[in-house]
Amino acid sequence: MRTGSLLFIAMLLLLLLYQQMQYPQIRLNPITTRLTHPLDTRLHFKIGDVDPRFHLSRSELEELAQQAANIWQQGTGRSWFVYDPHARLAINFIYDQRQEQTTQRLTALEKIQNTQNQQQFQEQEINQHKSEIEQSQQLIDAKQTSFQQQVQQYNQFVEQINRQGGASPELKQQIEQQKQALEQMKAELNQMVMQHNQLVSQSNFQVQSYNQINQNINQTIQTYNQEYAARPFDKGLFNGHSINIYEFENQDDLRLVIAHELGHALGLPHTEHNSHALMYPLLKDQNMHDFQLTMDDRQLLKENSVWDKFLNTLKR
Repeated sequence: MRTGSLLFIAMLLLLLLYQQMQYPQIRLNPITTRLTHPLDTRLHFKIGDVDPRFHLSRSELEELAQQAANIWQQGTGRSWFVYDPHARLAINFIYDQRQEQTTQRLTALEKIQNTQNQQQFQEQEINQHKSEIEQSQQLIDAKQTSFQQQVQQYNQFVEQINRQGGASPELKQQIEQQKQALEQMKAELNQMVMQHNQLVSQSNFQVQSYNQINQNINQTIQTYNQEYAARPFDKGLFNGHSINIYEFENQDDLRLVIAHELGHALGLPHTEHNSHALMYPLLKDQNMHDFQLTMDDRQLLKENSVWDKFLNTLKR
């Protein structure tokens, strides 16, 4: 009986050793899970501690974590992870100064975007006023040409009457009417010129204001880029037994952060070759909304496979 028990224990130990050599990631799974499901090579994970200041429910985080795991499955055609409320590997959400800085950065970015929207609206107004000024100038030019022609005709008419020895009462009345019409036309022209100048003055003030805003926003963007430059993947951390998430911008960003750290849980290092890769150390150029594993990510999986490492050793 004792020999049989020892043999059974030895077989279990060999099974566990083989599992861990062939599939290193399952070292994080509970022993009971590995023994009761010896053919299950998936890494079991769960949502651990969640700081309420992130304003995400556990159900929302479970869904996002599952979506992050699906990135690996869809990219390789193999299931690497499974959500398990009894798993040892926990994904914890720890709120600290990093998330506070992210919140401040997003607020600053929103302010910049709002200012840019206002600037765009102001630019449209400037263009509209520019068009109105051009139309106004065309009307003034036409009015001035017409006025000068009528003044010339009036002067010629008066000169002709004077050469003929003067005007009769009827002609004097006609001359007076023409003179009043010219004066009215001149007053209207002066009014048009004054309104035109006011429009030009307003437009110049708008352009000056626009240029000042443009200068300020360029300075703000420069400051923003200096303070919030892309930095290494410290939004999350796999410490060998759990995953801690410290910051994220939105749910798309969080999904990728979790997927990145799950990659580390599989034993994968960073890749420096492709800034679009999930395992690139900077979260910058990746497609946040619809991410797919890159060839570099899949190559990392292959290079870190125990079997492939063994074959490479034999080739040497």
